[in-house]
Amino acid sequence: MKADLIIKSIGELATAASHGGMAYGKAMQDVVRIKDACIVIGGENILAVGSEAELLPQYGAGDCDVIDAGGKLVTAGLVDPHTHLVFDGNRANEFLMRCQGKTYTEIAEAGGGIVASMRATRGSTKERLVQLGQTRLQRMLEAGTTTCEVKTGYGLDIDSELRMFEAILELQKQSVMDIVPTFMPAHAIPPGEDREAYVKHLIDDMLPQASRVVTANPSSTHAYVDVFCDRGYFTLADTEKIFEAAKEHHFRLKVHADEFVNLGASKLATTAGADSADHLLNISDHEIELMAKSQTVAVLLPGTSFYLNLHEHARARTMIANGVAVALGSDFNPGSCHIFSLPLIWGLACLHLKLTVEEALTALTVNAAYAIGMGEKVGRLSPGYQADITMYDVGTLEEVPYNLGWNPVAQVIKKGRSVFKR
Repeated sequence: MKADLIIKSIGELATAASHGGMAYGKAMQDVVRIKDACIVIGGENILAVGSEAELLPQYGAGDCDVIDAGGKLVTAGLVDPHTHLVFDGNRANEFLMRCQGKTYTEIAEAGGGIVASMRATRGSTKERLVQLGQTRLQRMLEAGTTTCEVKTGYGLDIDSELRMFEAILELQKQSVMDIVPTFMPAHAIPPGEDREAYVKHLIDDMLPQASRVVTANPSSTHAYVDVFCDRGYFTLADTEKIFEAAKEHHFRLKVHADEFVNLGASKLATTAGADSADHLLNISDHEIELMAKSQTVAVLLPGTSFYLNLHEHARARTMIANGVAVALGSDFNPGSCHIFSLPLIWGLACLHLKLTVEEALTALTVNAAYAIGMGEKVGRLSPGYQADITMYDVGTLEEVPYNLGWNPVAQVIKKGRSVFKR
């Protein structure tokens, strides 16, 4: 194929090795690092990756566009597999309460938490939710994210949940980023509602209508249902029922598991065929073994445990040692983790989860892509993959987490086209 774009003079190109599929356990360390590299792009996809000395004579500059990376680091575009970025209002007051030592549960019992966002989001229009989402997506893009998942879950009634879902699908049409939608009315029990009655309403009424919304939207290739299975939220039995109904309506599965206590949701994720189980602060050793033998990705959210001032973080080293495919996400949301920057998450993963820089890169690209059903398309710099590329104003991989708190992203390429340049 003819080259449409060549990126040359790359100081270091770093990408997960192209052995196919997600990277389990120790294979997460298997990262190709090429000095003085070059990427050749045709249309929306990558044609060739290698040394500049090898590729430039083959493809030349010709009449194609050329980007001179000027010795900068280049990776695959970062993938965020867990966000709650569509909401109205903010919960800055809760941040202050947390700084004074209040826990997540204490804040929720005082009228804060998910329910506080519910009140603001129920009063919002679809147009406003789209506008707010556009602003947040732009911030994420400028921090190197090229693909992300977005959940509902702050409406908690059929009208507002569907309005959120439609806003996400509208963002999917408008954004230069790839967006994967998740329907999550099972985020909390609305105040004053009976839990069993709400679960029945969710299954009988919400899921069928959400399925029809997806069917009517041809740009949406697949969608997820997620459940917050934890103490004070949804039980394991609730989650099983919702999963079964979601599968009947052709949704793929995710679960918020083991954040506060272990109810068995991680095991359920592996047996039900969920693409990911997320949080996992209280996962058992047995469940880690089950995840290592499954196609379920462990999505860890170090920004949340950091933001909540928790003393313990997810046991990433144990998971990797036992062969689990680990991914990282931001968990960007209005209350428990108001962090959208994946370079910041990268630094927190190295500091608190003890990941190497290579493992963190794999977790933020190829494994994150598989956690949202995009692994065959994005997450690697390899021929045939979509030309999603993040360029950093540093020279080596180690400098990204090292520069904690500073956004090092210089330029972003999405589907072979420059969509951001600082």
